[in-house]
Amino acid sequence: MADPSSGGTMNYTVGQFASRPVYTVDVSAAVMEALKLMSLKRISCVVVLEQGEPIGILTERDVIFASNWVLGQKELQVREVMNKPVLTVSQEMQVSRAYEVFREHRIRHLVVLNDRLDMDGIFTQTDLVRALRGEAFANFQDISGLMSAQVLHVTPDVSARYALSQMARRAVSCVVVVENGRPCGVFTERDVVRLVAEGVDLTNVSVATVMSSSLVTASCSTSPDSAIGLMQNHSVRRLVVLNSDGQMAGVLTQTDLGRALDPFMRHPVLPELFEQAGAGKGSYAHFH
Repeated sequence: MADPSSGGTMNYTVGQFASRPVYTVDVSAAVMEALKLMSLKRISCVVVLEQGEPIGILTERDVIFASNWVLGQKELQVREVMNKPVLTVSQEMQVSRAYEVFREHRIRHLVVLNDRLDMDGIFTQTDLVRALRGEAFANFQDISGLMSAQVLHVTPDVSARYALSQMARRAVSCVVVVENGRPCGVFTERDVVRLVAEGVDLTNVSVATVMSSSLVTASCSTSPDSAIGLMQNHSVRRLVVLNSDGQMAGVLTQTDLGRALDPFMRHPVLPELFEQAGAGKGSYAHFH
């Protein structure tokens, strides 16, 4: 695998950074079956197949948006909740082009095809940040200018169902649980998938009993590279950022990091670099 810290990010391809293997479910499968697979494998999405061909994708974010529906209908099929069509790209597509596709379609997942047009991996927003880590954040001394300062938070005693409803309403990936002014845990999309897959009644459990209590934190002065390293080492997609008094100053997510790529990707020198690297020659296709 390519070393993200070695420079030359314009030469990287999605095939070098894609997550493998690709997990799939049939379009007629129950949503609960898909969620159990996602929870077991700790993955953010499954590709939906019809007669062996990819026609859609089911993500953790889809589960959040459709939570009331999913919780109320145990026999709901994947076809009723999935996103379609799924976007597929060649393994040779430049990472820079994948970034453009993410922005254009406001998505976080691409299915990567090999030379035989078989599914070979999933390229995600997390993979994008990992690929561009070495150069894209060089102009940021710390994460204070990258994090989200307006953080959705709740007290430990509220129900998990209430926390989920707030995540869906605000279209965010997590809610921080705060007690006596200090963060004590975080309730995430992945927690929701796990709990729904286990059949937990979210109305009758407090968020404190089901949240991810292994909180991973960083200080405002942490460098972006160190923050990305923390996320990778702890297998998380967000950090709670603390000020010098130990109070919550914000949250840094993969989405925040992805958003911060804009100035780097729009730098005037990029078109020349794109041409040198052959970027933009890859294509993406809709599977109907």
